[in-house]
Amino acid sequence: MPRPSVIPGIKARLEEYLDQREAEFLAQGDDAMPTLPVTPDGKVNVRALAEAIGLKQTQEKYLYERKELTDLINCIAEGQGVLTIGSRVNQTDADKAIKERLIRQAKSVQESSQAAVEAVAAQEELLERIRTLSAELEASKAEIGRLRARLQAVENGIWVAVQ
Repeated sequence: MPRPSVIPGIKARLEEYLDQREAEFLAQGDDAMPTLPVTPDGKVNVRALAEAIGLKQTQEKYLYERKELTDLINCIAEGQGVLTIGSRVNQTDADKAIKERLIRQAKSVQESSQAAVEAVAAQEELLERIRTLSAELEASKAEIGRLRARLQAVENGIWVAVQ
């Protein structure tokens, strides 16, 4: 019998926590500051949020991976003006370098793929040419065999040409 899912329990604790944070945010009025835990770059601090609702470190991943949990967090985060889970503030040079490297690799793979397709086509063309030449060779061998038989018949005196 499979183990019961932990997601419903996590979802219930998360909803209760988010409701409390949202109530605190709304109670602040017009100049409200976010009540969700936030990283220095303005994103939701998922690790702090997981600790706040009592998740084990191994369960923290559910907040990233499970859409129903991520959507709950992102909904409240957007309302408080906090960047959502998985959002990026701006691309760093490392991100740009990685993206450029991936683009170069993709182009290289595409060129290699095209070269492989062309090589296969050339190989098929050569194989067809070999088949054609083999058939011609077999026909030539058969004709040579017939001509040798005729020559042998002439030499034995069996073949007489009538004019």
